Amino acid sequence: MDTELADIGSPVRNVNVGLADVLTGKWMDFNLSTNFMDVMKGSFAYAGFFEPYKAMDTEWFDGSSIWDVDAFSAINKCLETHTPANIKVDVILTSEKELKVVDPSNFKTIEMGWRFLHVSRYYKQMDGLLRAQFAYPEVEWCVISPTTALDDGRLPLVSKVTKLTPLSRISMKPD
Repeated sequence: MDTELADIGSPVRNVNVGLADVLTGKWMDFNLSTNFMDVMKGSFAYAGFFEPYKAMDTEWFDGSSIWDVDAFSAINKCLETHTPANIKVDVILTSEKELKVVDPSNFKTIEMGWRFLHVSRYYKQMDGLLRAQFAYPEVEWCVISPTTALDDGRLPLVSKVTKLTPLSRISMKPD
């Protein structure tokens, strides 16, 4: 992983990344101005597929094992220096905007399990986004999401797609 991340420098904009502390089970929020490489490496430790990343006196899984979309931490950081009306949040979803319709009539146990995980992940992500939008109505939101169905997530970070999936960008400013 050191080779893949070698040419990545610290971000110029405020970037918020959350990790799950494996030992305590708690969410930890990081502004990438410190421990940049440790936080990035921890964010690739996908629970159930990769071993936890050991750094900063504990072990880490990626933050999605607790929150799929944690807009609250980013907004709360912005509120330290800005009013809600001056905050713009970009959210990149990892699931399509609408849940894919399937015919489960021939599903066996494993297919039903994968369907459950897909539906659960979709609603977990949307729940986090909608709660944040409701809590901060003055914030300007830009939600970016795939326009076509993604792989079912059986193998994280592996895609059968041979070209990039188009994204849909929706800017939202509450009335």
